[in-house]
Amino acid sequence: MGAFAVMHARRHAVPKGRLAERSALEHLIEREPTGANYTLLGNMNAELKDYESARHDYLLASVVYTSKGLTAEGYVAKRLAQRYETQAIPFIHEPTAEKPQEGLAKYEPAYGCYTGAFIDHEDSIRGTYRDEYGEWRRDASAFNHFTNTHHAIFFMYLGYGRSFPAAFVRHMNDNGAAAQIALEPAHLSDVRDDAYLHRLAYDARASKTPIFLRFASEMNGDWTPYHGDPELYKEKFRLVARVMHEEAPNVAMVWCPFETPTRLIPDYYPGPESVDWAGINIYSVPYWDNSAKHPASWRNPADQLRYVYGLYATKHPIMICEYAASHRSSLDGALRSEFAQTKMSELYAALPRLYPRVKAVCWLSMNAIKHAVPGRQLNDYSLLGDEGARKRYERLLRDPYFLSKVPRQGHASAPQEALALKDGAIIDRPTSLSAWVKTYDDAPRVTWLVNGEVRVDSTLPGPHRWVLDPKTTVSGPTKIELVVQDAEGRKVADVTRNVTIN
Repeated sequence: MGAFAVMHARRHAVPKGRLAERSALEHLIEREPTGANYTLLGNMNAELKDYESARHDYLLASVVYTSKGLTAEGYVAKRLAQRYETQAIPFIHEPTAEKPQEGLAKYEPAYGCYTGAFIDHEDSIRGTYRDEYGEWRRDASAFNHFTNTHHAIFFMYLGYGRSFPAAFVRHMNDNGAAAQIALEPAHLSDVRDDAYLHRLAYDARASKTPIFLRFASEMNGDWTPYHGDPELYKEKFRLVARVMHEEAPNVAMVWCPFETPTRLIPDYYPGPESVDWAGINIYSVPYWDNSAKHPASWRNPADQLRYVYGLYATKHPIMICEYAASHRSSLDGALRSEFAQTKMSELYAALPRLYPRVKAVCWLSMNAIKHAVPGRQLNDYSLLGDEGARKRYERLLRDPYFLSKVPRQGHASAPQEALALKDGAIIDRPTSLSAWVKTYDDAPRVTWLVNGEVRVDSTLPGPHRWVLDPKTTVSGPTKIELVVQDAEGRKVADVTRNVTIN
C-alpha cells in the first residue's frame, strides 16, 4: 500500500464493495493527484462517515487547486474541510487583566465586544418616530426591553446624497447608543470632494454621538452598484475617510466586505490609513440563494469569519456589521427555530474564544421575506418573530464579554476574559469554565468531568459554561476532562487538563 493510503489508516466498518471503490480511488490519486480526485475521495469518505479522512482529502484538494491558481475551487474545498473539522478547547474565565489603552482604534474596547442591531423593520415594536425623510423608525428602547439587553449600537442604511440622519442619530444618543450608518452610493462617480460630503461631516460632528460610518459595504459582491472597479472604489473610500478624519473626529470609518467571494476582498482594501475598523457581513441560512440544490445548514458561522479575520485582525478591530440566522425560509416556509438558535450560539460562543479581535457584532432583526427588496425576500431573521430565538439571543448576551455601551471618552472593557485552560492552573475560588466545541455534528454531546465525575452533560449549542466550586471537589491535583461525542455516540474529542484545587 502506498504512502497516500497510509494516511487513511483510520477506518470505520464499511461495506466491502465501497471499501474496494475507495481503495481504487486512492490508487488512482497516487497516479493522478488532482484536486478533483481528492474532492471525490473526500465525498466518498464523508458518505462513509470517515470524517477525519474526508477533512484531509478536502484540505489536499484545496492545496492542489490553489497551487494551480484555481483560488475559487481551492476556497470551496477548504470550506468543505472545515465542515468536518473537530475542535475542543477548554477555557477558564478570569478577571480581565489591565489592557494597554494606547494603540487602540477609535471607540475600540480594550477587551470585549459591543452588541448591536438593525430594527427598522421589526414589526413587533409599536413605538416609532418619524425622521426628517418622512420615514418611520422603530424605538431602540423597546427592542432593548424585548431582548432584555441594552445594545451599544443600532444601524441604518443611508443613500449617498441624502442629508445627515439627525433624527436617527439623536434617538441613538438619547438611548445611550452609538450609530452605525451604512452609507451607500448609487454610483461611485457621485462621491466627490464637494459641499455635500463636507456638510455630512459637519452634521456628524455636531451630533456629538459616536458614529461608525460603513461606506459602500459588500463591494466585493456583484450585487452592489459600486462593484467592479477596485481602484476607483479605494479612491472614493479614501476621500470620504480623509474628510471624516479631518472634520468629524467622532466618526470611525468602517470598511466592510461580504464574506464571499473571498478572492476579491483584498483588491478593495483601502489601506490602514483610511480604515479604522474592518468589517464583515455574514448570514446563516438553510439554503444558499434559496435553492434546494445548495443546502447551507451545515455551515458554521465561526468558519465564515476566518478569512477576513486572518487578513485584517492584526491591523484593525473587527466589526460584524451584519449577522443574522434564519428561522424561516421562503423556499419551503418551514419553521427552523432550532437552526437559528444553533447558529447564533455557534457564532457568539466563538467570539471571545477564537476571535477576540471582533469588537462589535450587529444582528439584522428583520423579516426579510416581507420587507426585503424583490428578489431578496428569502429569510426571516426577526428576533422578535421567534420566541425561541429571542430567548437564546438574550441568554447568550448575558455573558459579560458583550458590552452594552460605547463610551464617549476612553475605552470600554469587559470585566472577565476567556483564557485557554492550561495544565497547572490553580483554582481556589468559584470559577467559570467554558469550551469552544466544533465538529461535523451541529449538536454534539459535551461532557465535563472532574476526577471522572460528570459535572455537565449537554447537547445545547453554545459556550458550555459552568462554575467549578472548589468546595465541591477534594483539594489537591485534579483532572478536568472535556469529552465530545457525536449524535451516534462516537467519541470525537477527549481533552484533559491537570489542575490544582485549593
